[in-house]
Amino acid sequence: MIKKQDLFFLLYGCFLSSLIALAAFLFLMAEKFGSHLLWESWGHSVPFPILYKALLLLLGSCLIYIFKRKWGNLPRTSHELMKELKEHQTVSYRHTWRSLFLALLILVMGAGVGPEAPLLGAVIAYSVWQADKLRYVRAQASQFAHLSVKDKLVRLFHPSQYLLTYPVSQQGMDKKGRLFFIVNGLLVFILLMQMTDQPSFITKLGDSHWQAKELLLILPLFLYGLLFGHIYHWGVKKVKAVFGKFSISLLGRILLGAAFIFFISVFAPSLLFSGQHAMPLVLDMGVEMPAFALIALSLLKLLFLEVCLGTGWTGGDIFPVAFASILQGFALAQLLPSYDSLFVVLVVSLSLSMLLLQKEWLAGVFISLFFPIKLWPITLLLIILFRVLKKWGASNMKHLV
Repeated sequence: MIKKQDLFFLLYGCFLSSLIALAAFLFLMAEKFGSHLLWESWGHSVPFPILYKALLLLLGSCLIYIFKRKWGNLPRTSHELMKELKEHQTVSYRHTWRSLFLALLILVMGAGVGPEAPLLGAVIAYSVWQADKLRYVRAQASQFAHLSVKDKLVRLFHPSQYLLTYPVSQQGMDKKGRLFFIVNGLLVFILLMQMTDQPSFITKLGDSHWQAKELLLILPLFLYGLLFGHIYHWGVKKVKAVFGKFSISLLGRILLGAAFIFFISVFAPSLLFSGQHAMPLVLDMGVEMPAFALIALSLLKLLFLEVCLGTGWTGGDIFPVAFASILQGFALAQLLPSYDSLFVVLVVSLSLSMLLLQKEWLAGVFISLFFPIKLWPITLLLIILFRVLKKWGASNMKHLV
């Protein structure tokens, strides 16, 4: 028999997790609407599109500079939030909306970064806020009965007061409660996406009919992905060493990033943003464009990501890396026409993305979503192979990856 107090606590937690899901949904919708408005609706209707792009990025650069000077080095990514959470058992969530706003501004300006890192960072921060709110309500449960309706509502819904952080009290949600609220938030987010008829971020690349002969390609294609990633990392390290000798102001770095975004918008507009908007077109690109062009676009996409991250246009790297890796896979598939193309694309893109992200399970799960289920055993095999190489020895691994 569920107690009345436990039922209220459960419903209240579901309400808060639904609010977090709603915030994530609104962020993605605002990013989609803003990008379409600035680059499609207005960008295609102005008489001088190149001048329009230059002025748009100049204005965006000024706004980003002003907000970074005023608010600090935002947006905060999930990596930063997780590090803070491990060190302090809590995170600062007072001004998370600032991080989301600045991330939104960077994304709609066409930067080659993904929304996942700042958005997940915000979800982590708001989840800690939810836990603190629930912890306060549970600790003050006996006093709530004596409060007026107005005072109860204030304590329940005031965003910045009536919170109890983890170090103050060890009383918190159990694992089942946390899992329930996480699932509730995910379901609310999915429901909102379906209710508004939003397309999925994942685009299936087609079907595969791989056979035993393709297994002979796994090792050479896997090593190709690692070699390409190693050469890329080496080149980026050298370039960073050169630019590290110069002292560039915050405004100068932001303007430098804007100049590169402008270059991409003029000469390779399909590489704008993180890549999730162009993912439905990647199959056509992989079939119609020559292999050397796909390799060049893949490399340019990765450079675009590095320039944005290095110049203050902060964001995620999962979508850009996935996009660049899949282009690389299609390039190799064109050079091996007698083999199953999606098999080749999977092995190359997954090996490259695992090296670049250095998170084999994350890369494996994410990349696999673009491919049919019949190729997922190959994903598992590649993840195991990558982990074996990592355990082979730190010194040897440095030379391989």
